[in-house]
Amino acid sequence: MPHRTDLTLPPSGHPAWDELASWWLSRLKPSSQDTWRRLLPRWTSWCTGRGIDPMTARRGDVELWLRAVADSGYARATIAAHYDVVASVYRLAHEEELIERNPCARIPRPKVHRELQRREVLTVLEYAAFLAAARQLGPVEHAIAVLAGMMGLRASEIASLQVESLAVIRGYSTLTFIGKGDKPARVPVPIPALAAVQACVDGRTTGPLLRTRAGTAMDRRAVHRYVARTAAAAGITRPISPHALRRTVGTVGLAQGIPLRDVQRLLRHAKPQTTIDAYDVGGDGLDRHASHQVAGFLAGFAE
Repeated sequence: MPHRTDLTLPPSGHPAWDELASWWLSRLKPSSQDTWRRLLPRWTSWCTGRGIDPMTARRGDVELWLRAVADSGYARATIAAHYDVVASVYRLAHEEELIERNPCARIPRPKVHRELQRREVLTVLEYAAFLAAARQLGPVEHAIAVLAGMMGLRASEIASLQVESLAVIRGYSTLTFIGKGDKPARVPVPIPALAAVQACVDGRTTGPLLRTRAGTAMDRRAVHRYVARTAAAAGITRPISPHALRRTVGTVGLAQGIPLRDVQRLLRHAKPQTTIDAYDVGGDGLDRHASHQVAGFLAGFAE
């Protein structure tokens, strides 16, 4: 097993597990490492508190831990994420013959009812206030507001943009970058968003498109901070993330009657069901539910 020292996790007191966990973490993409680095130590700490070596944990141990996670009041999606991180480590360990049995192999993944999940999204009026606040705060905030809220780019994609990413193809201003899953992407920059993006170029021919106030390149955490600051300036009191802006793009697009296929392509989803389940969240679909139209039609015959 390769030894990694550049990706550290809190020591568990079990060197074999620590080495396995660091190796597993090193195989993930940076965007995933941030999340899993927070979740995995929770399992390790639980084991340590009960004198369990994670390398010899059994199915019952994992089930008890997941029950404790559920009793902590986490949302279903968060409970499932706890399962995912531990199951992934043990799957790797079993494949590499570091353990004889995978304790997660027969544990079903906790169910997530995605249609009832709370997913933040801005209303049209909230986004208008967000955009106005971004314009007042500065060019970087303005650019993030249109890149995420009009074009649907993810935080990591926004942070990765370079001045050279902006080009003109067949008369359209475009941005080229590497998206989720290491897939190359080229997207058009709509006219209402173009001025904000061009303002960040500021006469340069190379370098990061967006820079912090200190003049350094953006990272995804910085994008989150800028979005949170803009939301506060807009008077939005609940937590808003860059992904809430991306979700707003999908929700508004579908509400405006744009065909599902086109919204799917805009968001660069592999499956249309992802666009429907996770990005069409305006009012949980209650305002556009077909029952309103059916009930109105049937009620007309009883009058």
